[in-house]
Amino acid sequence: MRAAAPYVAMAVGFLLLTTVGPMADTRVSDLYLYGQYGQLLADGNVPYLDFGFEYPPLGIVPIAIAGIPFPGEGGTGGAFDWLFGALMLLCALAGQRAAALFARETSDGAHADEVVAWLLALQPLVIGASLRTHFDLLPVAVTVAGLLLLARSRAIAGMVVLGIGTLIKLFPAILAAVSAVWLAGRGEVRAALRGLAAFTAVVIVLTVPFLSSGFVDMFTFHLERPVQIESTPATVLFVVGGSEVTGTNLRPDRFKSNGLDGGAAGPVAALFAILQLVALAAAALLALRRPDPRWLGMCSLAALLAFIALGKVLSPQYMIWLAPFAALAWVWGQRAVAVLCGVAIALTSVWFPRHYVPLVQETDWVIWTVALRNAALVAALALLLGRLSGALSPAAPRTRSGRTPPLPDPST
Repeated sequence: MRAAAPYVAMAVGFLLLTTVGPMADTRVSDLYLYGQYGQLLADGNVPYLDFGFEYPPLGIVPIAIAGIPFPGEGGTGGAFDWLFGALMLLCALAGQRAAALFARETSDGAHADEVVAWLLALQPLVIGASLRTHFDLLPVAVTVAGLLLLARSRAIAGMVVLGIGTLIKLFPAILAAVSAVWLAGRGEVRAALRGLAAFTAVVIVLTVPFLSSGFVDMFTFHLERPVQIESTPATVLFVVGGSEVTGTNLRPDRFKSNGLDGGAAGPVAALFAILQLVALAAAALLALRRPDPRWLGMCSLAALLAFIALGKVLSPQYMIWLAPFAALAWVWGQRAVAVLCGVAIALTSVWFPRHYVPLVQETDWVIWTVALRNAALVAALALLLGRLSGALSPAAPRTRSGRTPPLPDPST
């Protein structure tokens, strides 16, 4: 009963807090967009070939499943929304369990799996309705499951699962690269190469049926997007001034979000792209230093933070990606990093979705709240990279279980 308690808490919190009360706000939601895709699917259309789809191919799966009971009408309205939410609840529970098992594999602390499970049970309280109005819980669950397989020395299976996650949402590809470097650092070069081959094969096989100019448009869509108003580069642009908000009636675009262009937008975006690449490379190279699975987890968190904190797009649902890694960082002894990630998640809920329109209208207090969130993410990234690169030497001792001891807290 004790072991099941955090999962029951997650389910109850999800069902109540994301549907009733202040955290149930859905005024900014992707459900309407998903419903439109569901309608197109019901009419016999194929993603990329017959209609534009800005996600990888397997991103259509939860949308298609939620639309199955409505073959004549597609995914529209309340019934579709509730079924989609039920799917996301299942994904939340799967991700919670996978993260708890990963904690058990990578921590010497007693009841680390329970601690992680309880921390993740707080997601409905601190993230809210975004959990059920976006499909990000699915790639998160798949990604953590892939890392768990790697931690259990099942390299090829883990990389295959990360390949599947990449075809749901692209970010797991970054963790696949970190994982391959980590395997090589363990002396498992053949496993790394086989894993990369398996990852590539999965991506190719599941992508081939959709190859078309529309599939290429998915990439150009993201490459051509302006700096999103919620991102760290946008925070810099708001301070510098001279850029204008896009995606409004006055400055419409095709990107389904609001960005900033003009002024210093180009140079700032280029600078952050360089910083992001450097941080990602650092996270990957640091994975060479330790063979234990906890090190893989910490380097994966660093890479994820680099992608989120320094990218030109930072959507609120990215906090869903971060949640399991923040919980794991806590049991790994990275309390300061975990707290910074938690602060970033909580600050996102302060302004999204209730005060998203004031952000578009450039209301000062909202801009500064977003800036504080972004500062917390950058601080977590800098702290973690610094500690990974400097706090442990290559000859650092391990515990009797073979795991690297927690990094020292710089505050002590």
